[in-house]
Amino acid sequence: MIRRRDWSVAALAAVACAAAPRGWAAPAPVRVSLPAQTRLLTGEVLAAEAWAGQGLLVVFWATHCPFCQRHNAKLHQLVTALGAQAPRVLAVSSDRDPAVVQRYLKTHGYPFWVTLEAAAWQAALGVRRVLPTTVPINRQGQRGLVMPGEMFEEDLAELARWTQATPTG
Repeated sequence: MIRRRDWSVAALAAVACAAAPRGWAAPAPVRVSLPAQTRLLTGEVLAAEAWAGQGLLVVFWATHCPFCQRHNAKLHQLVTALGAQAPRVLAVSSDRDPAVVQRYLKTHGYPFWVTLEAAAWQAALGVRRVLPTTVPINRQGQRGLVMPGEMFEEDLAELARWTQATPTG
């Protein structure tokens, strides 16, 4: 016996599928104005030239978020596997206490750039406060599709490829 709730979910899914246009493609990249500089957790000030002309994955996360922990572990594996072909990763923590973030990073050993300047990056990229959220920036400084939530390894790999692609035409 199918419950009423199950029927309504199936009906909504069917309507959503029927409403999606055929041949739908991801939205075109959007040119964004990234912060001119970012203070990293290490104290280093990173100028925009550090990522100019390179692919960049910006990941919004927090130490208390279990989804972020799994997401960042997958991202770490991907970056390690890609080696020199990997895009840069800027991990934007929403935590306020640098000591908490430093302990977390020491435990997990992530090789990412890490900043606590979440407000500036959220404003620059037009990102809602959903954790984790991954935003790809390609070599031309264009933002791709904002991806809220934990992602699969294949999806992270696709974002990494997109950041490194050279436009044709």
